[in-house]
Amino acid sequence: MARLSLLFGAGIGSAEAFVPPHTTSCVPKFVSSSLHLQTLTELQVDNGQTPQERSQKAIDTWSTVALHPTSNVRRKEISLSGESTTVYNQRLFDEFTSIKGTYFMNGLASCKIGNRLIHPFEAHGHCKSLVFDGQGKMYYTSNIVETPLTKKERAQNRIINRGVMSTVADLDSLWGNIQNALSSSERDTASLTADLWPPPFTKNGDGIDPLLITLTDNGEPYALDPNTLQMKGKLIDVVPKLASVFRGNKCLAHSRYDEANNRFIMCINNMIIPGEDFKGNVQMEFVEFDDNFDVVSRRQHTTRFMVFHDWALTENYYVVPKNPAYLKWRNIAKFVVGLGLGTDVFAMEEETPGEFILIPRHGTDDDVKEIQSDVFFNCFHFGPVYENDDELIINGCIFDSYSFGGEMGFNGDEQSFSPIEWGSTGLANGAQAPAPRLDQFVVDTSKTPYRLKSKERVPVIPVDMPSFNGNAKFCRYSYFLGASRPEGWFPFRQIVRLNMETFESFVYDAGYEQVVSEPMYIPKNNPTSSSDDEGFVLSFFHDAINKQAKIVVWESASFSDGPIAVIAMGDFFPWCVHGSGFYKDYIPFESVY
Repeated sequence: MARLSLLFGAGIGSAEAFVPPHTTSCVPKFVSSSLHLQTLTELQVDNGQTPQERSQKAIDTWSTVALHPTSNVRRKEISLSGESTTVYNQRLFDEFTSIKGTYFMNGLASCKIGNRLIHPFEAHGHCKSLVFDGQGKMYYTSNIVETPLTKKERAQNRIINRGVMSTVADLDSLWGNIQNALSSSERDTASLTADLWPPPFTKNGDGIDPLLITLTDNGEPYALDPNTLQMKGKLIDVVPKLASVFRGNKCLAHSRYDEANNRFIMCINNMIIPGEDFKGNVQMEFVEFDDNFDVVSRRQHTTRFMVFHDWALTENYYVVPKNPAYLKWRNIAKFVVGLGLGTDVFAMEEETPGEFILIPRHGTDDDVKEIQSDVFFNCFHFGPVYENDDELIINGCIFDSYSFGGEMGFNGDEQSFSPIEWGSTGLANGAQAPAPRLDQFVVDTSKTPYRLKSKERVPVIPVDMPSFNGNAKFCRYSYFLGASRPEGWFPFRQIVRLNMETFESFVYDAGYEQVVSEPMYIPKNNPTSSSDDEGFVLSFFHDAINKQAKIVVWESASFSDGPIAVIAMGDFFPWCVHGSGFYKDYIPFESVY
């Protein structure tokens, strides 16, 4: 039996008022994840606060963060030893400030464009960089990701393209239907991810400097200047030789980096409609690049209609979650004429078990394997996925059921957010997405056909948005956003450190008025071993009460002792989504090429 400790914050307001929390061993032993969840949520229930009051607090917190006006910041210098920082462990913080390098993070600009709300998945992008000079200073830059659509909408201060989850006008009037019908369903905002390629300090044949590649799902890749975060253009325009790869193609937001072979891999994703038997198909193509942006491998696979947002990489496979879905043909006409949303056109096929597609990185197309689970799942994000002798281990953040359109509580008809209602369980509450849980799948690869050897629900609170130290390798520790509340699960309010072998976890709870962003893992300067836990963990905390953003810092190995420092940003901005990983010794504004 694993031992579990929980760590609770005091609710970070200002840096000066922050009190470092203490560790409490509230569940020395546990027998199931349900006991774990029950114990945690009991500790979160404030005396005298009703479920309705907690729901309203979640609405207020998320709306304050999501709808905040977004501005650009040009290389703001922050002294890590100055008044903006509150330090709780000087020795460890001194070690942290000696690290030199850059972390990039993409995310949402305001979910209000003009006088109308936009679905968070279709908001404009807002990219950020944290540059640590190794001498006690951090430089913060942020910039709206100005794709052509974003630039046009910002100039006109209105939603021009409705997308598939949003509308340009209400659906309950003929004029509104006409406006929506005439509006494009394309929303290419490059708002979800940011990855640097080629790697810093690369001496490639064509002399290509690092580009910050930003993406959203079903969009084209864009290139930003890593120094200013200003738009350089579509990737195919900045690197013309890529036109044959990407022109006219749409990509998934997530890419992967193969450190062992110095490869950057992107996934082109196309829906084929009407497809076989008018059921639709999905065609995916994985493209591997070397550091000269030359294509070294292309692998394509077509399967039944399904949806996916993330994928994983191992030494020999691309691992794709086959989240089964089906087309709702009757609603396609409604969407075309402006009577419905694009998310009404398809739905999850929850009577069909989920599968993992294993597409070989080497070999022939006939080698593709499909590993079926016992029940339906919708896997949005992956923790560590790797091969170990005759096993392939998959850690996936799993939704046991899911319906699209209401993410983060978005209600386009009412032009509002209600996150607790969206994430509460039970049909009586109109649930659309019960909390994501972490499942560990072990695939036996010793002989053909491969088979699912075991599946285990990891006994930890609901988690999503994992961060860990590298792809295609074993990682003993991972860091997640925690999704535990008395009712519902969003907005995220916890940071979780999880031992992937023993399932021992430590949970830091930020409190009701905070929204926490995806953890950032930064390795130490001189690790004493190959450990993936010799580093620091950072997270943006969005404080809805004081309208401030802070960076909370832990040492990874001593996470259970609480944060070592809190850095006040002096700015407030909407939620951060996905980060890039840490680029050691890279300072974008230094002339190193």
